[in-house]
Amino acid sequence: MNKKVIILERIFTFYRKPVFDLIGQKVDLKVLHGKNNSGIKSISTNYSELIPSFQYTKNETNTLLFPIFKTLRFQPEIVISDFALGMLNLPFIILTCKIANIKFVFWSHGYNRKTGFRPEKKWIDRYRLFLLRIADANIVYGYEDKEILQKYINKEKIFVAQNTIDTSTFIGIRNQLESEGKLSINKRLDIQHKFNIVFISRILKDKKPDLLIEIYEILKNKYNIIIGVHFIGDGELLQDIKEEVQSKSYGNDFYFHGAVHDPVKSGELLYISDIMVMPGYLGLSVNHSFCFDCPVISFKEIDGYPSHSPEVENVINNKTGFLIEEHTATAMAEAIRTILENDALMLEMRKNIRNIIENKLTLDRMVNGVIDCIDYVTSANK
Repeated sequence: MNKKVIILERIFTFYRKPVFDLIGQKVDLKVLHGKNNSGIKSISTNYSELIPSFQYTKNETNTLLFPIFKTLRFQPEIVISDFALGMLNLPFIILTCKIANIKFVFWSHGYNRKTGFRPEKKWIDRYRLFLLRIADANIVYGYEDKEILQKYINKEKIFVAQNTIDTSTFIGIRNQLESEGKLSINKRLDIQHKFNIVFISRILKDKKPDLLIEIYEILKNKYNIIIGVHFIGDGELLQDIKEEVQSKSYGNDFYFHGAVHDPVKSGELLYISDIMVMPGYLGLSVNHSFCFDCPVISFKEIDGYPSHSPEVENVINNKTGFLIEEHTATAMAEAIRTILENDALMLEMRKNIRNIIENKLTLDRMVNGVIDCIDYVTSANK
């Protein structure tokens, strides 16, 4: 009989569904989630239920979830929960699970990636460590997270489910696009540029999307390289960027595609792009770009900025992209130029990217990390 498992999420995002679908093939799964106020596309399934929730500030992580009634009714063996300190009633949820003899697991980064993890110096990290230790186990998104946490927690209780998306579906789309060819796709999409860069994310201040205008100007004025600049996404800075592009008469070189949830359409735009450029923090956009042979350029994290998610582990200088130490548009433009003017480097990067996306960043590997944790906490010998 399959083990009964609840996954508790603040929101049920569309890109999590393939992961939960696979987990649901191995366990009797129920996903309990709050209401989506983030602007990220959400979804529902036959194994998910909306529970009462309350976002008490503008910060989307400051959300209270109320899963107790449905948890006790489902009678799971394990609850795997999202982890944010803004979920103020987490200790009560953990206590309820302990009383009901339900194993409790966190699935998270484990710490604030902007500020690091220093429980010996910061009271907030001491509290975070307290919660991590009273959990029966912890699932993290990357090996760097595990390396940091295992200094304070038994490493046998830390499992890595390396964060990814449904890469097999995107690879299938890529293969179809490859058979059509870039020239044909560019013609069909009415894209006239030889070189194209793309920004794919919500267009927010901490992503620094406006820097792409300055990068464009440097490439054009200093190196006489004219690029097509593509924005895929929506957000608070979108209108400001559009107005600046219009005021400078750059409209022929900028493309605003809006939020694109169709995987074929977003795949087309990534496939015809030479580089994905993200001045702000990197997340699953790395995996998404890699599915379409697109190298990634961002800034190296220095003093907590940009606060990249674990996916940054796969952006390797001169191998799959660049993480630039000098946080300037000039340095980023130089890196873009290096790739655009070196066909051999571009081909080598695409080869390395395919190896990573097809052999490392798979849903099976991510799900296996979760199942390993489930097996561990339900083992009589643990």
